[in-house]
Amino acid sequence: MDLRFSEEQLMLQDVVARFVQQKAPENEVPRWFQSGETHRPDLFRQAADTGWIGMCVPESLGGGGFATMDAGIVFEQFGRSPVPGPLFTSAVLAPRLLEGIASHDQQARFIPATCKGEIVWAVALSDGARRFSENDITLRAAEAGSGVVLTGKKQFVLDASAADRLLCAARSAQGTIFLAVDLGVDGLRITPHEGFLSSLYDVEFDNVEVDGLDVISRSSSCWSDAETALEITLPILSAYKVGACQRVFEMTVDYTNERVVFGQPIGRFQRVQDHVVELTNHMDAARWLTYEALWKVDSGRDYKAAVHEAKAVASESYYQVCNYANMVFAGPGTALDHPLVPHTVTSRTLYQFLGDPNYHRGKMMDALFPVGNIS
Repeated sequence: MDLRFSEEQLMLQDVVARFVQQKAPENEVPRWFQSGETHRPDLFRQAADTGWIGMCVPESLGGGGFATMDAGIVFEQFGRSPVPGPLFTSAVLAPRLLEGIASHDQQARFIPATCKGEIVWAVALSDGARRFSENDITLRAAEAGSGVVLTGKKQFVLDASAADRLLCAARSAQGTIFLAVDLGVDGLRITPHEGFLSSLYDVEFDNVEVDGLDVISRSSSCWSDAETALEITLPILSAYKVGACQRVFEMTVDYTNERVVFGQPIGRFQRVQDHVVELTNHMDAARWLTYEALWKVDSGRDYKAAVHEAKAVASESYYQVCNYANMVFAGPGTALDHPLVPHTVTSRTLYQFLGDPNYHRGKMMDALFPVGNIS
């Protein structure tokens, strides 16, 4: 396994790093989080113009045809700021799910427009506060002609207020179905969550009518098909967290050299060193497992266990890296204009997005030790 970047990948890394520094500077991002304006339409449009929306989509559907590793490189740089908004959901997650479960006509209708940035997506699958399973879907769909009528709520929907469409799962009398809901229809209400999280919303449906053309799948296997499609996106999201961990590490180490107490830098204190070591261990675990998973996806190897392990470790690592950084920074790191604050908030927001670490550890073990093969 060779995880060294090619010359082209190093160039891509440099281009994205400069984009992030110019369009999402570290001193500006805390203000975006304070104001709640985490979707930056201009930034999203420029990312689309550059080819980073739908980057992994085949060229035949209007995408960039990037390798999964290349997308990981892009999202690692996005994570350093951390760049907020629906970049992952609209650039990677929604197109991949549509490729996996939508008809050819629906793919032609939705995916090219998504790659151009003309459609912005939010994604809402399972509705459990902690669990992530088909059994936790609570949104109800009643058949109405060729379409359906939706009643209920999708909870903890990331970047719902920024999106034009919601790719979501609902429960009908026949089982799970997937839909592409226009978020501008009558009877739909989007409510932000309050508290120490960012860009999460409840989407409430009061007898919302959805045309049959927007029903993406009624297949009995649509949930398992969606899970299979989802797996390839997991290490790309993990790479975003790797970039975030790396940047938190850098700013923390810089602070241990700059902050002087009792006549010496705090980096000389053993307890501070302990925190930095813990931070480093979590960061390195996330990095190597994430890039192993990306490599396995691109090299055609069995990646199922690796992508779930990467997602579990990256989520836990980002959470803990921010914890240890806050122990080092103490009070200054909690000031709302400090660059550590967006990372701390984002680490909590993404911790259980698409399943928390326990869920993915379980999926990893299922892949490594299938029940039918246990002797």
